[in-house]
Amino acid sequence: MEQFEKEEETKKTSKFQWFLFVVFIPLLFTISVVLLILTFSGINVFEQGKKYASQLPFVSQWIEGTEANEKKKLQQQIVELKATIVEKEKQLTKANDALKEKEGEIDALKQEIARLQAEKEQAQEPTTPTTEQTNTSRVDVVKMYETMSPKKAAEIIPQMSDREAVDLLSQLKTDKVAAILEKMDAANAAKYTSLLAKKANN
Repeated sequence: MEQFEKEEETKKTSKFQWFLFVVFIPLLFTISVVLLILTFSGINVFEQGKKYASQLPFVSQWIEGTEANEKKKLQQQIVELKATIVEKEKQLTKANDALKEKEGEIDALKQEIARLQAEKEQAQEPTTPTTEQTNTSRVDVVKMYETMSPKKAAEIIPQMSDREAVDLLSQLKTDKVAAILEKMDAANAAKYTSLLAKKANN
């Protein structure tokens, strides 16, 4: 029994080997050679196969269904890409608007900085007293000497320059000048009397 089974298996194996070496491999080799020859001849074997297969009922339906699916997928991809482009354009517009707003803020800040800089420079400039301010300060000095005692004024005035002293004395009242000169020594009193007279003549 076992020997019979072994013989059966051996027959099956030998038949398979015969089919493999005698039929399948030569057929595969032949098909490969034919494909190569047709390809080198400029014939697109796959296109031709598709053409002939489309003429068969079931195969043609399968091919058409596949093409329809592919076309549908492509159309869907195109729609998705268009939607993506529109979204990106919206984002770009928003970014441009934000950029313009920031540029406006920067311009406003630059103007504010320029204004503050101008104010700072103006504050640092030395202010020269106006004629009105000078006259006011002179009036204040004259009033001060009017209220000062003649003795104290007589001590201070000789410490000034002759020009300042004469200018001051010429603006005081006559009786106040007389009282101050009385408190000076004879030399200073004579000097300032002479200078006052020269100024009055000029």
